[in-house]
Amino acid sequence: MDVTYYKTIDNIQYYIYTIVDNFSRQIVAYDVSKKLSANIRLETLKSAIKNEFDISVWRSNVDLIVDGGTENNNNSIHEFIKNQHVSVNKKIALKDVRFSNSIIEGTYRILKSKYFQDRPILSTSTKEEMDFFVNDFNNVRSHYEHKIYIPNDIFKTPSLKDLKPILEKSHKSINFL
Repeated sequence: MDVTYYKTIDNIQYYIYTIVDNFSRQIVAYDVSKKLSANIRLETLKSAIKNEFDISVWRSNVDLIVDGGTENNNNSIHEFIKNQHVSVNKKIALKDVRFSNSIIEGTYRILKSKYFQDRPILSTSTKEEMDFFVNDFNNVRSHYEHKIYIPNDIFKTPSLKDLKPILEKSHKSINFL
């Protein structure tokens, strides 16, 4: 989970809160606000756990990778995690784990360079533009990591990711015929 900011053409700065599933690359929760807030961060985390991961099993484990920002590392987040029926292991990228939070940073790069860069986004349409981006990102366009699949396909059917080598192998054999 991470937060980025975006300034509209009418010079209003917004914070975009997102939570991305590392495996499928699907954006599982997001919010847009004019302020940087631990409470908004907490609400996106609650939304991801409750709605997207459908975690009602007491034996589930979730690794939550964050950067060192105060919006991700505060008493509200720590108390929420501590009181969950699911085991949430919060880890700080490049500190508690060897890898960075590049997956979510890549999502922001696509958002800003492919969707928002050439569009005249006003403060009155920021939320709608973000809704469009998330739907398109999750449900319309395939991603390099998954070849022909969209993040929603992989999120709902993780075994599709295992088909990739089979598809590549069959593609190579067709080229030699």
